[in-house]
Amino acid sequence: MEKLKLSNFGSLFKGAPTSEPVQQDIVGIDISHSYVRAIGLKKKEKKWSLYKLSTKIIDEDFSSESARNEEIVNLLRTIKLEQKFDTDNAAISLPVNAAIVQVIQIPYLDDAELKEATDNGSLWEASIELPGDQSEYSIFWQTIRKNREKNTLSILFVASKISEIEKNCDLVRRAGFDPLIVDVRCFALRNILKTYDESEGSKTQVLLEISGTENYVVCMHDDLPFIYDIYVSDGDTTALLEGGKALTDELFDRLASQIRTALSAFIKQSGVPGLDKVQVTSSLSNSQLFFERLKKEIIEYKVVPIEPFKYVRIPPQLKSRIETEKNQSSLSVSLGLATRQLDVFGYYKFVTAVSNINLLPDREDRIKKEKKKHSSSSLMTKLSIISATLFVLSAAIFGYMVVNIPSESEIATMTKSANSAQGDLAKQNKQYKDLLRWTKDSGEVNYKMLNIGYASGFPRGVYVTDVSHLRGEKSLLTVLANDPGLSYDIISSLGKRFDNVELLNIKSPKGTDTLSTFEIAFDIK
Repeated sequence: MEKLKLSNFGSLFKGAPTSEPVQQDIVGIDISHSYVRAIGLKKKEKKWSLYKLSTKIIDEDFSSESARNEEIVNLLRTIKLEQKFDTDNAAISLPVNAAIVQVIQIPYLDDAELKEATDNGSLWEASIELPGDQSEYSIFWQTIRKNREKNTLSILFVASKISEIEKNCDLVRRAGFDPLIVDVRCFALRNILKTYDESEGSKTQVLLEISGTENYVVCMHDDLPFIYDIYVSDGDTTALLEGGKALTDELFDRLASQIRTALSAFIKQSGVPGLDKVQVTSSLSNSQLFFERLKKEIIEYKVVPIEPFKYVRIPPQLKSRIETEKNQSSLSVSLGLATRQLDVFGYYKFVTAVSNINLLPDREDRIKKEKKKHSSSSLMTKLSIISATLFVLSAAIFGYMVVNIPSESEIATMTKSANSAQGDLAKQNKQYKDLLRWTKDSGEVNYKMLNIGYASGFPRGVYVTDVSHLRGEKSLLTVLANDPGLSYDIISSLGKRFDNVELLNIKSPKGTDTLSTFEIAFDIK
């Protein structure tokens, strides 16, 4: 009781991102030509676990596109009722042919120049040819490589028409889900790498999808994406979907030729010496036959079906469900979408761009709302914890006082004692007064701690990490800030509420940290 340290309370009010991002649960919803699939994942200690899975077949014969869409909505509603997901938040994907994806290289720009060029659209006008007006598109971009020495900047550019995005979002909204993430199918497939062991996921990866209506290769090398369209004619698309005698040797020869061309282009552009394997996914009803024929046609590469659950924990109650799935590769896109847990505090701004693409037109406003919801919920939880802790502390103090403080009758008895007991009486009186004073001081300190509203006066980008109140000494405050120049503003703000405010120390960021550490001392008025 010599020292009242409240560092644990201070840490409850941290708002900065940590090494583990604060995320919202998401349902990965994949709508393909023949299926509707939904997957829910949980992540704990960098390991993903499956907790929900559902697949519904879409009938092939519809009188109109609107009738087919109505069937999709009904299937999604059924999935929602059956699975009872923990959230309505959903991640969906757009067809590859509905998006414009390019990695553009421009002369090096600093952050301010780059922001101005992207905000006013001049960068895209100079480097991208968009069919139609720029205002018709939702655009996502992110820097994926900087090279000051070569004076180059590589930017991932992804865009899709807002009308196309809203058409896809409307289907899941009508089923009761809330689309918060809109990805592109090739990148959604790529996101299964997030479930891989780190050593495996960092290798050069080649992922191929042939599903009749979706045919492409996505290659990842050195964190850069290489996307290649696999051309399939309308006649071959119909043959792949219908199967049977339509799957001729000539069809597979044409398909294999297209795939070889794409893989050769990737090897040449990336400079990789060779390919370990080509992982294939397909939602075709005759997928097993398709995989076998593709292996025979492309003998120069190791062609294997994707195993989406290879690195995912499967609970016992879902193992039999997975085992009955004849074509597990077809779940790869929905699994990749399920890893897109909404990052409310912006952690993924600092990692590989292709893992956090979001074309939702109002994504910034939606993320702000989710962040506000999360912060409000967290604040109530933290205040409840503090209230309960203070109640226990108060009860402990009361119990301590009852057990240890001498009563008036005991003091009177000691007063009447012989002169030899006078020293003991003085000690008891001093203990009584010190304890009363400490009880009063601790109550004031607790009030000061709860009334931590002074932190709201700090500049943006400042986070309180530790508050220590020491008996007989100055109180200590530790904060993190993204700008060392903010120390004057912090001290000025504290000076309005406390006495003798002084800056003890400034520690510069170390390693991958980006925030400076300030240590400040002050006296409670």
